Amino acid sequence: MRLIALLFGLTLCLSSPLSAAFAQTPASDASANIQHTSLSAPDGRLIDVSIWPAVQERGVVVFSHGLNSSPEPYNRILKAWADHGYTVVAPLHVDSLRHPDHARYDNRAAFSARITDLAVVRGYVGNAHQGKPVIAAGHSFGSLLSLISAGAVTAAGPMGDPSVKGVIAFSSAGDLPGLVNPQTYTTMATPLLMITGDADIVPGFVSDWTQHRSPFDRSPAGDKYLMVVDGGNHELVARSDDAIFTLMENATETFLDAYGLEDETAKQKLTTLPMPDHVTWERR
Repeated sequence: MRLIALLFGLTLCLSSPLSAAFAQTPASDASANIQHTSLSAPDGRLIDVSIWPAVQERGVVVFSHGLNSSPEPYNRILKAWADHGYTVVAPLHVDSLRHPDHARYDNRAAFSARITDLAVVRGYVGNAHQGKPVIAAGHSFGSLLSLISAGAVTAAGPMGDPSVKGVIAFSSAGDLPGLVNPQTYTTMATPLLMITGDADIVPGFVSDWTQHRSPFDRSPAGDKYLMVVDGGNHELVARSDDAIFTLMENATETFLDAYGLEDETAKQKLTTLPMPDHVTWERR
């Protein structure tokens, strides 16, 4: 157990230029429409939560940002989901460079805090948005937390939530030694849409972009989808051009309808979603 804990601590010492860039990127003008609430963690810690409200709400997305980042830099896609009818609820994790207590948490403590943040947010959603389907989504390290909520089992143990009906993962945290193992995703039967690119590299962290395929390739077949953009890097979710963004928006919103609303027409659309030559679409 001590060895696992040591490896766990070491593998979470991640340093990505992307994360810092995201943390420093000003939110767009549309961020004025973002609402905020504070939720209490079991230890009394306050969790700042950003909310993109849907006018005619059909479901809820619980979103987890990348390491050192914050929710606002993802405004473009989160606002699109809200406009499509899915309220987005996104906590500010303590590892964010914008969090006032950032310096008080090492990476192991920050990982535990993320688990708590998302559990508290899902509890809030269950009460404040009763009866609405919940989809988990995230970017990079946040995608790992979303996958865990959907049934992926890491060295930290099972932490799945049956209320999660699907996962949208922009990139992934990669295959983290001591935390993610070959069996991590074999328990995740929940529907998944993974979006990455063949230039999705984080120096010193992910040297082979195909690591981002792991949740798609290793989870049980059925309702699993993978979108790979030629030349797409780790910043794809927030800094893609209009054409790629439109493809991601269409794919994610179709997925939301398919598995949030159990829309059979949307499910059928996902099986043959058209893509240009520089984007591949796989399903299994």
